[in-house]
Amino acid sequence: MLKNYLKVAWRSLLKNKGFTIINIVGLSFGVTACILISIYIAHESSYDKHIANSNNIYRMTNTIVQDGNVRGGIHFSAITATTVLNDFGEVENAGRIMDNGLFYGAGSNEIRLEGSPAQYHEEGFAYADQSIMGIMDIKMIYGDAQTALSEPGTIVISNSISKKYFGESNPVGTSIYLNGNDEEPFRINGVMEDFASNSHLDYDFMLTLSGVEFGEGEQTRWTQNNYFTYLTLKSGTNIPQFQKKMSTRIIRDYLMPAYKTGGFAMAGNLEDRLSIGLQHLTDINLYSSDIAFEANSRNDIKIIWIFGIVALFILVIASINFVNLSTAKSANRAKEVGIRKVVGAPKRYLVGQFLTESVLLSFISFVIGLVLTWLMMPVFRNISGKALSLPLSSPLFISILLVSALAVGLLAGLYPSFYLSRFRPVAVLKGKLSTGSKSSALRSGLVVFQFTISIILIIGTLIVNQQMDFILNSKLGFEKEEVIQLYGTNIMGDRVDTFKDELKKINGVANVSISDYLPLEGTKRNGNSFVNEGRDNVDETVPGQAWVVDEDYLETLGMKLVEGRNFSEDRSADDDATIINQTMAKKLNLDEPIGKKISRYGRLYEVVGVVEDFNFNSMKQEVQPLCFFRGLSPSIISLKVDTGNMTSLLKEVERKWNEFSPNMTFRYAFMNDSFAKMYGNVSRIRTIFLSFSVLAILVACLGLFALSAFMVEQRKKEISIRMVLGASFKNIYSLLSLNFLKLVAVSIIMAIPVGWYVMSRWLEDFAYKTGLDWTTFIMAGLIALVIAILTISYQSISAALIQPLKSLRAE
Repeated sequence: MLKNYLKVAWRSLLKNKGFTIINIVGLSFGVTACILISIYIAHESSYDKHIANSNNIYRMTNTIVQDGNVRGGIHFSAITATTVLNDFGEVENAGRIMDNGLFYGAGSNEIRLEGSPAQYHEEGFAYADQSIMGIMDIKMIYGDAQTALSEPGTIVISNSISKKYFGESNPVGTSIYLNGNDEEPFRINGVMEDFASNSHLDYDFMLTLSGVEFGEGEQTRWTQNNYFTYLTLKSGTNIPQFQKKMSTRIIRDYLMPAYKTGGFAMAGNLEDRLSIGLQHLTDINLYSSDIAFEANSRNDIKIIWIFGIVALFILVIASINFVNLSTAKSANRAKEVGIRKVVGAPKRYLVGQFLTESVLLSFISFVIGLVLTWLMMPVFRNISGKALSLPLSSPLFISILLVSALAVGLLAGLYPSFYLSRFRPVAVLKGKLSTGSKSSALRSGLVVFQFTISIILIIGTLIVNQQMDFILNSKLGFEKEEVIQLYGTNIMGDRVDTFKDELKKINGVANVSISDYLPLEGTKRNGNSFVNEGRDNVDETVPGQAWVVDEDYLETLGMKLVEGRNFSEDRSADDDATIINQTMAKKLNLDEPIGKKISRYGRLYEVVGVVEDFNFNSMKQEVQPLCFFRGLSPSIISLKVDTGNMTSLLKEVERKWNEFSPNMTFRYAFMNDSFAKMYGNVSRIRTIFLSFSVLAILVACLGLFALSAFMVEQRKKEISIRMVLGASFKNIYSLLSLNFLKLVAVSIIMAIPVGWYVMSRWLEDFAYKTGLDWTTFIMAGLIALVIAILTISYQSISAALIQPLKSLRAE
């Protein structure tokens, strides 16, 4: 019986080649979209699950309420880890990681290998406790994970770095020198496996924290927070109870006394405003959007949900097409059904036959979809920025595909099977086939659903695109165009000022500034606390950034002074001066800030200038208070250029570079490119939205084509009679098109409020955002309408051009 089902199904698919191809194309595209997004979701949801004992590993978090705003953080003092380990029996192990580039060795460095004069730039440096090797289950290629970071002055490198510099040799015992410092070598004590692509950690160099102190008393100071703290808890620990107990005791027994001793006014009500919590290791990648300085580097569970729903809807849209296409061709199958029933075929046989056709078509579509996924994987990998692969060797993946193909085939074929099998043989053989008007409402509803989803995706694409343009083109408070950064200039030591003077002499260089602190992600940040003169221990301190810059910084980056003056090289008193931004002035309640003094941990600085606010973090965050201080932070030099011949200018800059740093590779970047990279996630979302919106509207158009074909099929006699009675081409075209356009209009009305709600929620993540303009929704509707008209026109024009006499004779 099954063999017969398959044989008849195959013949039927071959007989109706046009509709078979449309069905397969639609389902294949839907399957491809579903597989691609499913692989992406699976990858993003798998972060850190490969780590042994990951179920019991947590990262400490903190939440503080300040000025009515809730701020999430993950930085703790150096002493927190050992305190938690010693004070709480639920904690089996604790360890710290510190990757703040403000401190020597962390972040990025210029490295020199033992026995070589050449300098190389590398990123991905972090300090870590020996215990981190065990907590994170770090596997070793060379060396012992139990002792790799136990001694002062040791470093563990990744396998990729080992192969890059040492080939297949064992580098353990070799020394590495950082930033031209030959007095403090780091001895390689191990080579670790590269962190997996689905690990939230991504370091190539791990420096020991053994014997390290970043300033006197830093390792025992509760008020200096620079470390990520990870805990391994005992199995069975009641997490909510432990969090509450840990938070209460740390704040009450350690933080409040330390803040009180340090003269912080907030010490008195710290318990009411601060809470300490735990974030499960496997939640870090998708649930960190509310943590400061973490949102840009992580994904967001909301995006995962959106992509998952989009994938499901595209597959549903493709399945709806099969339903509409099958019923559209019902007239062609009616006589077959009638004859089968006359010769005794039971209804279940007919249902089985049509379901077999549906399942066969589904399996063919899934195979083609799998091939398309394999072909598209490199492109999607590039778009998503993730190391994705097609898991063809996974039995689970293959099983899911087979079950999905069967399920889609059965679900999509269920209604057409019962619809076709219910035809009455007498009526069919007499040519009195029902026009299917009873089912027209369902088919129309399915097309409305298809276009509603498609229009929502179009709205999403337009708004994401507008937000990206807003970010890249809005007024930021600084000029990112025609600014070049040179990296690794700290290797020049005390000759960096001379190098700056030489760069100024180059034709086309308008200005030059030395500073590692830039309004770009990945450059230095330094969070401090500030208070007005004489208000220490009285007023609550204002948290803000403290940036070290030179006297050319503001002019080089085009920042605007709204009050006061810039730093001056000729004024030695400027060593105790500061330039603040407008937000800092507002937070300190300084109506006339020039000449006022502010305290930074007890040291007073005179405000000599106020700079216009500028965005130096993601535009998801509001501008924070900031103070500029004159000084030297020499790892990055910025050049403001004004030239029509950039190639020639860069060659001259490189020539100067080689004079000052012959053993170091010349590295530069354009500031506008670096700025755009800050919003790589938003850019990727825009591309993915656009791709799947196009796919959804294409598949939906196949559905509309199906319904228009059904209508023309069922109304051929009516159309012919109208034409015999004098109906014009315009009358026939309008008759068939208006019904479909009404469906699209209903879809637009339904899609607009949903699209508005979804995208307004997405925009909530941005402190600075584009508005939701009605023209965007109108444009989305017009795009859908134009596409629908083009799709409908083929069938409508064909119907209007039929020969009525020939059609009536056939009837």
